Amino acid sequence: MTRVPLDPSGVRLRDFPKLVRLVRAAAERRRLMREPDLTYLFWESTLRCNLHCAHCGSSCEPSSPLRELSTVEICGILDTIAQDFDPRRIFISITGGEPLLRDDLEAVVAHMSRLGLLSCIVSNGTLITRDRAKQLRDAGLRTVCVSIDGLCAEHDDVRGRGSYDRAMRGVAVAREAGFADVEAITCVRDANLASLPEIETAVRYAGANLWRLITVDKMGRLAGTEQTPLWLGPRGVRRTLDFVAQRRAELQKAGDPFSVQFSCGGFLGVRREGVVRSEHNQCSAGLHSASILCDGSVAACPSLPRSWLQGSALQERFSAIWQREFRRHRDYGWRRTGPCEHCDWFSLCLGGGLHERLAQPDDHCWLLRQSDEPAAR
Repeated sequence: MTRVPLDPSGVRLRDFPKLVRLVRAAAERRRLMREPDLTYLFWESTLRCNLHCAHCGSSCEPSSPLRELSTVEICGILDTIAQDFDPRRIFISITGGEPLLRDDLEAVVAHMSRLGLLSCIVSNGTLITRDRAKQLRDAGLRTVCVSIDGLCAEHDDVRGRGSYDRAMRGVAVAREAGFADVEAITCVRDANLASLPEIETAVRYAGANLWRLITVDKMGRLAGTEQTPLWLGPRGVRRTLDFVAQRRAELQKAGDPFSVQFSCGGFLGVRREGVVRSEHNQCSAGLHSASILCDGSVAACPSLPRSWLQGSALQERFSAIWQREFRRHRDYGWRRTGPCEHCDWFSLCLGGGLHERLAQPDDHCWLLRQSDEPAAR
């Protein structure tokens, strides 16, 4: 059997209040298994992209392999969601591919705004012009998120020559257009780990007021890979989490509103949850969140494999699928296998981030990913 080590960051008596908060957060996730509450919706607007990134989780190309939703079709689906849920409680993240390749993006965002839905886009930033930024802001878009995967050489190494300068211009243009929130997203790997302080300086100077650090998953172009320089080992994971924790503490002490956080996903350990992100930022696929994919398929998260599709919003109302399907997402019993089978922290973790578990079943546990010690068997 695989034995997960005790929390690799250590647990002390003074961590007891945080442990209590984590127990409450886990209880809330169990409640959501029984009573799911949709508050976050991804719209995978396209699988087309103008870049060819080495770590793309969707293996995007210049053309899409699927017939993508028309303006009328996506707006019709959004109409039913606004009718069947409280739209004021739902935030929509527009992802891709590259959303700005859709020439109807402003029209769809404006329709979301008329329905009362809040929205953001996640972009590679290279296509953000002053005109489009202004049009999207005027349409009601709330936040622009741009991928900045290092300093110039580090970023261009995985996203293509010249993409860094264009992406950083995209951040600056979004800020100039008047967006209240402009987020930079950095995929951390060994090549850019030492540059994190300089990356923070660069994205802040460009105009970002939010900065989120993530790591790669073995999906898309990295599916099936055993060893890749893009994958962080235990030392790199610890350095990343420690950096985030330190910067958050420093910013709070200084009264600096700039926000740094680590991504959502599986359980990071008692001492790191709530320090590098909120205690409630573990995976909520099928509990709080769902996705409309580019062809109208319904999923919990766009990062999940298509074998986990739950239906099609072109064939029936999204709300019917949300209420009837998602059984595997809302049943954590099947996840108590592998490293989870005898884990002391399962009651808080409940099996880890779903897309991480499916993408790398032997490497999804964040407690093991932080530990230099091999898992006991």
